[in-house]
Amino acid sequence: MKILKPKLLKKGDLLGVVAPGSPIKNEKDLNRGISYLEKLGYRVVIGKHVFNRYGYFAGRDVDRANDLNNFFSDKNIKAIFTVRGGYGSSRILPYINYDMIKKNPKIFVGYSDITAIQLALFKKCGLLTFAGPMIEMDLSEKIDPNVEELFWRLLTSSSPIGNIINYHKGKIKCSLNKKVIGKIIGGNLSIITSLIGTQYLPDFKDKILILEDLDERPYRIDRMLNQLKLSSNLKNVKCVVLGDFSSCKEKKNVPSLELDEIISDVLKNIPVVQDFEFGHIKTSLPIPYGINVEISKNSFCFFESAVIP
Repeated sequence: MKILKPKLLKKGDLLGVVAPGSPIKNEKDLNRGISYLEKLGYRVVIGKHVFNRYGYFAGRDVDRANDLNNFFSDKNIKAIFTVRGGYGSSRILPYINYDMIKKNPKIFVGYSDITAIQLALFKKCGLLTFAGPMIEMDLSEKIDPNVEELFWRLLTSSSPIGNIINYHKGKIKCSLNKKVIGKIIGGNLSIITSLIGTQYLPDFKDKILILEDLDERPYRIDRMLNQLKLSSNLKNVKCVVLGDFSSCKEKKNVPSLELDEIISDVLKNIPVVQDFEFGHIKTSLPIPYGINVEISKNSFCFFESAVIP
């Protein structure tokens, strides 16, 4: 598959803001996030339906998809940022104009529920997208300096970043006997498993699969990893990188396996990296889905750029 890389960002570029899933929680936070981008020298335009509400969605499915399609088709807009995740991105997948997007690749940023769109864009278009901070949930607050520096380097420089291990504050647990190389892709575990059996889930063969999740009890993590395994989606992965699952704990006095035990049971015979700073945490490192990555016990290397001049 040919990977489509978006063009890098330059000061003064116009950025589009969309809400593909849940509605905004706090308009002040949204405005703070937009102000952050404007202070960096970018111009911002908000999607027509961002302030809509339809139950637990930011408007009707087709309207949320139209905001996304309109911004991808608009030659003036150079990147698309998401307001937040929540739930609903998978509902708009049938309404996305993949043929048009393939002709108009541009930066697209989000994580959590946005995983559904990112995987679909990779599968249908080969588009490289970014797991990175969202407007209301992340850019409205003080950003971790390591995250901030790496994020803007990825979006504004066409030079390879190289080893990002110095951006990682914690210690990585690694079962690798030798270095692994492959395209990195993944995201939220719950969203990924919800796409099994659909036309929107990419082939993970020879990929480095990065996973994270929030507030899921251990037996649910077990069930979802097992579902990936039983559906043959883990059969030929190069490596599984596990991000943050720190909130995925069982209630007191309820029998349970620990996450390490689940990983040992379900992911045996698969190289695994644990405790990578990725997910619903302030220190979550941005990941460009689709670039080639080299991982060893002492390095996590982005040896190609995520954007083009």
